[in-house]
Amino acid sequence: MPYLFECVIGTLAAVGFICILKGIYDIIMTGYARTDAPATLYLSGDGTSPDSERLLLAAEQARRLYLPRMEIVFLELGDAAENPAAAAAARYGITYIK
Repeated sequence: MPYLFECVIGTLAAVGFICILKGIYDIIMTGYARTDAPATLYLSGDGTSPDSERLLLAAEQARRLYLPRMEIVFLELGDAAENPAAAAAARYGITYIK
């Protein structure tokens, strides 16, 4: 068998093995997060900080991927009237408490 053909077969076998492992992982993680009551994640921070907006985005992505019924609540610690965290919370469907 030519060397190139062996490389192609080996690559296809490795990709197939990775797909099988990912399928098993998806089965385990999908069944793992099932409960009767939804989880609640409380976050707090200064809404004027860009880190708060990134934190809200990361929390929303985690909810979308792993816990679709999880409720996220952001507690504002700052004093500013207008901040990007409030807009991000409204955009992602996150409860915002000032």
